[in-house]
Amino acid sequence: MWQPQMERLADEFRVIAMDLPGHGVLKEEMFQLERSTERAAEVIDHAANGSALVVGLSLGGYIAMEFGARYPQKAAGLVIASASVEPHGWHAFPYAILSAMMNQLPEPWLNRVSRRFFVTAYGERRAQPLVAPGFFMRGGAAGIRAVMKMRFAPRLEKYPGPVLLLNGARDLGFRLHEKKFLAAAKNGRLQVIPRAFHLANIDQPEAFSEAVRKFANSIAW
Repeated sequence: MWQPQMERLADEFRVIAMDLPGHGVLKEEMFQLERSTERAAEVIDHAANGSALVVGLSLGGYIAMEFGARYPQKAAGLVIASASVEPHGWHAFPYAILSAMMNQLPEPWLNRVSRRFFVTAYGERRAQPLVAPGFFMRGGAAGIRAVMKMRFAPRLEKYPGPVLLLNGARDLGFRLHEKKFLAAAKNGRLQVIPRAFHLANIDQPEAFSEAVRKFANSIAW
């Protein structure tokens, strides 16, 4: 899912896309928020000399906030995309239902539905990097359940470095608390990408990539 950014930013930066527990090559490892942040720290130590700009979208955005609270010295900055809502309260109810469906319904059926959704939304060519590796719904369900147990504005408040909240203009459900998150960030800024939904990096890849580039060039490494 990060292929558009890796292609666009490789001219200036080394871009590393990692798999989280419950995802990709680590799909057999049960997702845990703490283990995900440990995994990110391990990758940064091994591949980035101990410090990197951490970019996370959706579930990855919540992990980025947790990472900044636990390992502030390893994060030159945080880009938190499509994750500007506290995942609790009435507005979390649809995600609780989604998590239950992802965990209980037959995976082949869920995979077919997911593939059809992405191909319909983005077209065959743009959707191919998303659908080709396949899906692992059980890992995604575990991720949703994990973040719904926590509050993240206090985690963001613990991180002293620069923060970019990057949201799609049409991603209304995940923008509910963006002002609260902006206020929690010690050194934060907010940018909204026009005509973008939840997967803003896929909806508007050029605008998303350039926002990351501009932010990366504005921070101390």
